[in-house]
Amino acid sequence: MKKTNLKNKLTESMRKIAITILLLGTLTAVAQQIKHGSMWYNGALVYDATLIEGGKVLMNTCAEGEDIGFMLVPVQGKPDTYSITQSPHDVMMVEEEDATVQYLQQDAIEVLCFYKPDGVLYKLMTKTDEQDNQKLNVENWMRMIRGDYTMADGIRVTIDWDKALVGGTYVPVEAMTFNGQVTGIIKIDGGGPPLNGCFEVEFTTEGLILYEVGFDEFGFPHRLWGDGIVLTESNPENGRFDFAGYSLLHGSELYYYNKPTLRIMRNSILARHGYMFQSKDLKKYYSNEPWYHPADSNDDIQLSFLEQLNIDLIKYREATYDIEQ
Repeated sequence: MKKTNLKNKLTESMRKIAITILLLGTLTAVAQQIKHGSMWYNGALVYDATLIEGGKVLMNTCAEGEDIGFMLVPVQGKPDTYSITQSPHDVMMVEEEDATVQYLQQDAIEVLCFYKPDGVLYKLMTKTDEQDNQKLNVENWMRMIRGDYTMADGIRVTIDWDKALVGGTYVPVEAMTFNGQVTGIIKIDGGGPPLNGCFEVEFTTEGLILYEVGFDEFGFPHRLWGDGIVLTESNPENGRFDFAGYSLLHGSELYYYNKPTLRIMRNSILARHGYMFQSKDLKKYYSNEPWYHPADSNDDIQLSFLEQLNIDLIKYREATYDIEQ
């Protein structure tokens, strides 16, 4: 009888342990927000996420035939927070091992935020359903270029995703790439003047400057002699950097801009909400924008999740501009 009771107690204890393990496993699965097989875009490449033991996540991609990857390791006591370490596989690692990564989800946006040891946000990865990183790179690039412009001689130019209206005539536009990465050059097939050829794009606070480029015998581009073609933003209802208020940045895009232009971009997000500026130059700049309507108070201004992330990324690039040139 005693043996039977002991056996029953052991069986009951084992059942409770099994239930506890099952519950813990369920909680771990619920807490793990990075899904197995999900894809994450960092502004240049798409990474695949693979879940392994202990809630760790392998992030893998390939560029120019080179396997690239790193591992996210859960930080104890901090939900959805990870440290970065070398992948157990023999792959190249390009991430900073002293960074902290946090999964965040808000307003239908899922991101992995990369923070420096001092807590400063410096880059993002966004969840995506698109495997083709070249397609995403081109979309990001053209999003920053699209707009209505006027040339110095008064000719109107409207640049869209894959075409441009130049002086009343539609012509094809192509963002040139190399191994899936944007080169900073666009091809405008105008069939002749006033805008025809391949141009290196320089971003300014007022619009774009296009510098004509040629190609050597190996296909590498070089800027040709001559002044650039100035395109000035001309739609009074569009802010120069409206895209920063509705399109999530990743950090890598910001390397196309100089420091003064980054400052205008960052403050344009605030200006769309009617932010009242104290700096004289910002007051002057935005007072000339028809879309800018100062609010009665800055206290009631609320930024979206996307806007705040973009502002933080731009701030970091501004702060490190002189160091990372």
